[in-house]
Amino acid sequence: MTSLSLVSEARISDESLTVQIALLEHEGFRLTYAGPPGGEPRTPPSRTPRMPASPDLPAGLGLMAQRGQGYGGAGLLDAVNLTTGQAINPRPAGLIKAAPDKLLLQASDEASGLKAEVAISIEAGAIRCRTRLVNEGSGRLAIGRCASLLWPLPDWASTIRANYGSWAREGFEAVHELDAGAYERISRLGRTGFDGPPAFTLTDHGTQRAAGRAMRVGLEWSGSHRLRVERFPNGAAECCVEVLFEPGEMVLEPGGIFDAPAAFVLLSEEGLDGMTALSHRYARARNRPAERHKESVAVARPVHFNTWEARYFDFDEESLKALALDAAALGAERFVLDDGWFKGRRNDHTSLGDWVPDPDRFPEGLAPLIAHVHALGMRFGLWVEPEMVSRESALYRAHPEWVLGYPDPDAPTGRQQFVLDLSNEKVRDYLFDSLSALLSPGGIDYLKWDCNRELYPAEMSGKQRAHMQVEGLYALWRRLRDAFPHVEIESCASGGGRMDFGVLPFVSRFWASDATDALDRIRINRAAMSHLPHEMIGAHVGSSPNHITGRTFSMAFRALVALFGHFGLELDPVQLTAEERQTLIHAIGIFKRFRGLIHEGRITWQDERDPALDVTLIGKDDELLLRVLRTDTATRPLNPRIALHGLDRNALYSVSEILLETGAVQELGTFSGTALAWTGLSADPRQPNRGRLFHLRKTQKAKTGDTKNSESAR
Repeated sequence: MTSLSLVSEARISDESLTVQIALLEHEGFRLTYAGPPGGEPRTPPSRTPRMPASPDLPAGLGLMAQRGQGYGGAGLLDAVNLTTGQAINPRPAGLIKAAPDKLLLQASDEASGLKAEVAISIEAGAIRCRTRLVNEGSGRLAIGRCASLLWPLPDWASTIRANYGSWAREGFEAVHELDAGAYERISRLGRTGFDGPPAFTLTDHGTQRAAGRAMRVGLEWSGSHRLRVERFPNGAAECCVEVLFEPGEMVLEPGGIFDAPAAFVLLSEEGLDGMTALSHRYARARNRPAERHKESVAVARPVHFNTWEARYFDFDEESLKALALDAAALGAERFVLDDGWFKGRRNDHTSLGDWVPDPDRFPEGLAPLIAHVHALGMRFGLWVEPEMVSRESALYRAHPEWVLGYPDPDAPTGRQQFVLDLSNEKVRDYLFDSLSALLSPGGIDYLKWDCNRELYPAEMSGKQRAHMQVEGLYALWRRLRDAFPHVEIESCASGGGRMDFGVLPFVSRFWASDATDALDRIRINRAAMSHLPHEMIGAHVGSSPNHITGRTFSMAFRALVALFGHFGLELDPVQLTAEERQTLIHAIGIFKRFRGLIHEGRITWQDERDPALDVTLIGKDDELLLRVLRTDTATRPLNPRIALHGLDRNALYSVSEILLETGAVQELGTFSGTALAWTGLSADPRQPNRGRLFHLRKTQKAKTGDTKNSESAR
């Protein structure tokens, strides 16, 4: 191989990452290094090897690659000049270090006047990429697709991990070997769905939970998208991350600008748990600027009581006041009135869009109920679904032309509802005014924002609107955030939909699933928390028998599953036995005692030989909580000890068990980090659908020879 002519080279770096890019003759923008500082190559980049029956000047993989010179990948974009009919093919124009942490890659197509720019920066431990297209010509340019990220993969990236699922069955993981060909994750229905954020993880063959190399790529977007990994016949591989446009949807007029949603790359040397920590760091950085009311959002996330599974549509003002009294007695700190509060709403067939309190249920509006809830020491929240409208509603009768699918009177519905056209400024104004009328008097500091169907059709009078629909939603949220900075928004899309990085600047909480079944929620919460911070994941104690699965669980088990998240209740207190009530009160007290540790700490999962054991550590260096859940019969009846990884081997830990049924604390003794990691802790719950909770506090450095093991721990 011979060296290429180096046109220019630049790098950016922080304490954990370095990115180095070269602009090379014939091969364009080459990623020459991405990884920890100090690992940069010491030799100049070499020409991509020429294979038999290949171009004389091999194109190689580039960050703004385009087809036409022998490169066979997806390429940066597909576009055509509608005025001349010519294909658009931007070529490299310059590499600029725009700031200490930002590089600009520039390309242009002289014939059409299209300018393309990819901005690469390092932010909160992530590599962040954004693509901008500018039409500086006189023609109309049709953009068929445009990559937010086009990224060559390292040789070690050999396994793909991606989540999948459906309503109330979220959180499954598919694992694929990247041997040859392509793997795609694709969403075409205008809203991110039940398979989690648009992201996947690539790992080395030997990567485990706490060790090994891992890479995560993702898109900060809440609409249709495609993530594609492809290994080419010569062995090279690349990843392409992009939004999906409907045919003819994206046209750049002269002077027009298109900014693709940002994409990100995370690189971990500490296995999957290290990747989770990086993902949480980046998500918090994207979310924290939105937290204007820091006391209510960031510091003490309140114990949540949601009325849905307690009452569904069957309530009036007095029954809700009684329910609020019961919720406060249990220790709830926020009372959220779910569906059914607005005019004429008695089932899910009617009234969406008419956002005024039902006068039959609330003769004086919501103010008396809100005052009652506040008098009980709780905050008040409200369920809304502003993007939707029911056929049976005053809004639909007045403005059928505001509905996606117009003018087709038989446009398909989902959950008996239509989708409002949020690309229409008049629609956004109506929704802002309706919500402002609810929020302006004060008293409501929380909106549970639901979205119970995807976009189909996503057009108005035959013109596609899917991309503009998401942009319209973001614009509405931005306006509400600026007008009501103290109001939090929860993203709920039939439960586990729309859990993505695109909504992070606007929301402070995610409802991970409509499934409150404790066994299902172990898997669902773990998958969600692998991407998004655990303090943002709503985790509720549901009813028993469960409303969806019919399974029964003890109150202690249900509460333990919900403890390591944003704790809440989704049940009818009247249906609780005296024992269940006391256990729940103790569990809420434990959550309040440790929520600072839970929500600010790092979460890790321990690999166990027994697949029926779920072992989770959460906390900081000097204090941790250990939760052990058993989901099935032990494969080994003698219940082997559970080794705890990630502790300080040179420290001593005071270990105690916290009993949810009574709130009692049993001191188990002081053990060295080495003993807990080597001998382990006798922490197995032994029976299926049981759990145990332990508190570990670092006391001091272990003395030489102090190897007390956990033999006495029971």
